[in-house]
Amino acid sequence: MKQLILLLAVALTLTITACSKSDADSPAGPRTDVPAELRGNWMFGNFSMTEYWSQNPGEYIGNGVEYAFAFTFNADGTYTQYFTSGTVASGVQTYQQSVTHGTVEVDAASKVIKTHPSRAHYRRTVDGQVAEDRDLSKGELSTNNSYIYTTGVEPSGTDALYLTLNGTDSPLTFLRKP
Repeated sequence: MKQLILLLAVALTLTITACSKSDADSPAGPRTDVPAELRGNWMFGNFSMTEYWSQNPGEYIGNGVEYAFAFTFNADGTYTQYFTSGTVASGVQTYQQSVTHGTVEVDAASKVIKTHPSRAHYRRTVDGQVAEDRDLSKGELSTNNSYIYTTGVEPSGTDALYLTLNGTDSPLTFLRKP
């Protein structure tokens, strides 16, 4: 439960670091080449076992809590970060989504990844209606995004990237996705 609360707090922070609708221009910012073992798509997600239905038993409202983070790290030192979360509270379903583009520095010796967001887009829906849909200003982008990482292979044989986020003690397991 403590990890879920911490993840939701991190998720809310990450929501502030969404991204732009266009990646036609390569982001400017500090960057290094990304090691081959980190290149590609990585995803972490979770959901609660609680499901909500309306008083009309045929109408599904949604899962109590669900969230996912994903990163795409490119060889040229750029990245894309995706975030989505959904909650149901008092019978109201809310989704938050963001996409962030920027540059990344990888220090393979100390196993540290630093992301530098350059553009962000955020969208929030409440009961299927768009409540907010906008690009974020530079002042709204998070600037202290540092992760300690290790890599490995899960028992299923899937490559894993274990990221310990700033302010947390235990890593999240991001799985390689095609």
